Amino acid sequence: MKLEYKIQDWGPFTILTTIDQEFVDILLEKGNESRQKKLDYRSKLAGMIDNEYYLAENLDEWFIPRFLNYINAYIDGVTKHLQQPFKSPPVSWALSALWINYQQAKEYNPPHHHDGDLSFVMYLQVPDEIRKENVEMKGVHRNIGPGMINFSHGEEMPFCINQSSKMPEVGDLYIFPAWLTHYVHAFKSDVERISVSGNIVFKYEK
Repeated sequence: MKLEYKIQDWGPFTILTTIDQEFVDILLEKGNESRQKKLDYRSKLAGMIDNEYYLAENLDEWFIPRFLNYINAYIDGVTKHLQQPFKSPPVSWALSALWINYQQAKEYNPPHHHDGDLSFVMYLQVPDEIRKENVEMKGVHRNIGPGMINFSHGEEMPFCINQSSKMPEVGDLYIFPAWLTHYVHAFKSDVERISVSGNIVFKYEK
């Protein structure tokens, strides 16, 4: 007798979507400006990455209008898919931090979490050399390999999936709870992996 069953959804509510090439190009341009101005943001971040810069100029003009729909989609998804959504739906949100990461060979982001309510990461450049290196390293070490974005929640226990990993594509956008642990292993290829991250704070009715 064949038993019918469904696998239950589990874990922190995380969404993966994409941004268009125009948005990618704008972020690369703004990031390059911050890099030239040396707007160093390393003291605020956990990453062992030499080139991390904050993006702070005129965000209400070029960033917030383009990002609004993505945060609204996350809020809508929480309401639709979780049995216990917000105790009180947020009436608005604010961007509390925005920065760009230029990860190079032998640099990494250790397991960490962020401040605020939500965090996000967008990928602007993921060289093919990193993908090739990841494939070549499979089975060499007991980990998911270089260049992947990794999310971890709870203890590693029998009959439990507590990790999620993916090799990002250019334009990928992850939105996830700010408390969710995430990390990136180092790669050895002489290339640069570029991403933009930020934090969101919800505002509620008093």
